[in-house]
Amino acid sequence: MKESPLVLGLDLEGINKDLIGSGVNLQTDRVIEIGAVLVDWDTLQPVKILSELIDEVDRLELSEEVIELTGINERHLKNWGLKGEGIRSTLNELSKLFHEADYILAHNGDGYDKPMIHAMFQRYDISFDENKLWIDSSKDIEFPKKFSQRSLAMLEHYHGFINPMPHRALADVFSTIKIASQYNLERIIKLAQSPRKTLIADLNAPNWKNKKEVEVFNTKKNIIAKSGFKWNPKDKNWELVVQELLINENRLSFPFEWYIKDESK
Repeated sequence: MKESPLVLGLDLEGINKDLIGSGVNLQTDRVIEIGAVLVDWDTLQPVKILSELIDEVDRLELSEEVIELTGINERHLKNWGLKGEGIRSTLNELSKLFHEADYILAHNGDGYDKPMIHAMFQRYDISFDENKLWIDSSKDIEFPKKFSQRSLAMLEHYHGFINPMPHRALADVFSTIKIASQYNLERIIKLAQSPRKTLIADLNAPNWKNKKEVEVFNTKKNIIAKSGFKWNPKDKNWELVVQELLINENRLSFPFEWYIKDESK
């Protein structure tokens, strides 16, 4: 009998120096909660669950924004947050779950959970399996085009349910699993395995003194933005990272010209 895939759903809540402005800063940013669920995928039944608050000695003070968003406050971390060897013990347990799992599932895992937990493992000198396949549910699931937003809250809404405790790690894990379970796992895995390519939207600056050209430019720019492309201020272009598989399958269709970024430069 074929064994059912084991998928480890993972979510981290954290305190970050400037997540929106400059992204993850692994020197200062710290995890304040870990939620992980090992799921037998064929039956969608949890077989192991891990949930802990974390209070690292060098973390930043919780901001009002984080307290309001998560509901976690300084008293919770002081009274219930793991410290020192307690953190190390939990990370060892999490490492065992990583080893047991066939795949790791996280929402925006590429941008947040993976680098944050990797850095945490390094701080406590615990090995991290670099070869384990991570599935990012914000990128590796082919949602209907009408699902225009990819935040977990909006995806919960699109899929017809409410997360009773949003931005708490364990609740977000179960929500991510519920959403992913409505799609074909084999297809999700293929997308997760596919190399990433960066697409560049073909948008040339207008003659700013020409009102008509500026209007055409702004209209096209809005279409590009609505198509999921993001402005890269460093390279001064509009970019979208996609799986190479989608390019090869001719699955991409945009009402404007685009090209693949030359990564060798």
